[in-house]
Amino acid sequence: MKWLLSKLGWLKQVKKLQNRKDDLSFFKTSIRSNAIACQWVLRKQTQLLLRQSKGSALMIRIRDASGDGTVASKLVELSLNATQAQIDTPSASGQMLLELGYRTVGGDFITLEYSFVDLGPKKVMQPELANWFNKESDNIHQEMYDLATKGRALGGSEVMPVRR
Repeated sequence: MKWLLSKLGWLKQVKKLQNRKDDLSFFKTSIRSNAIACQWVLRKQTQLLLRQSKGSALMIRIRDASGDGTVASKLVELSLNATQAQIDTPSASGQMLLELGYRTVGGDFITLEYSFVDLGPKKVMQPELANWFNKESDNIHQEMYDLATKGRALGGSEVMPVRR
């Protein structure tokens, strides 16, 4: 049977598929209550590279990808043997970019796999604007001067002799 399969080329294809499976990697994310569950498999060559380079660390970087100008990020360092992690969400809403990668000895982050997570429309609470001049004191200029000088005489008009 093997002889027939080898003549048909099927045996070689099965071996190639097995070799390809060893060369595949993936990064899968799912949302749980207030956390993101991550699972991954790294290529054999990548695992070997990480083990051989001293000082490198496997990491997951989470960044806000909502496009509203927010520059929030979070880094989680992992064991080189880890294949899953559960990370608390840095925000309750918005788009998150999760990157599985490693930090080099020089401190650079190299992305191996990535995934986008949609936590729903981003809810931004606008701060209530305070009217600072609403409760202005009648003696505001003297109070500001006292704050600026911290109660010390600086040699200005306060030290001029008074003529009577």
